[in-house]
Amino acid sequence: MEKKQLTYVVLLVVVVAGTLGLRHYFSAEQVIRRQLFEAVESFKNEKIFGVMSKISRSYTDDWGGSYESLGGQAQSMMDAYDALTMDVDIHAVEVGDGEALVELAFVVGGRTDAGRGNILGSALEPCRATLRWVEEEPGWRLAETEKLDIPEFRDELEQRRNR
Repeated sequence: MEKKQLTYVVLLVVVVAGTLGLRHYFSAEQVIRRQLFEAVESFKNEKIFGVMSKISRSYTDDWGGSYESLGGQAQSMMDAYDALTMDVDIHAVEVGDGEALVELAFVVGGRTDAGRGNILGSALEPCRATLRWVEEEPGWRLAETEKLDIPEFRDELEQRRNR
């Protein structure tokens, strides 16, 4: 093979690999994953606006939650605890027409004057959620929590859901 032909083959391989890489990077699933982890980083860094920018203004859930109440709960945790941590394990992302369901498990930790520990969930029994994300302007946003299991609040969540 001539040097010129080899150059064209290498260039073609680079272009194809780059195109496939960009297609994967900009896929709805990857964008949602990045949005979710950006919200987690904002929460850990106590940046409420970073968290709220990932939530739809029309957010609702079966427990009476709204955009405003979710923001209030996040801010309350940020005020009550220092050195927040949040470990998230995404189990599945199913993308449909303009919406996606994300199944995940998570544990929230933090520190108070009394010491450091888990706030919600644990390694043995993490919190679990199914979140519905929608594509809206300017991008993918959390629109609804469809399922939620927080071990420390199971009874309270069940009572609130039945109202």
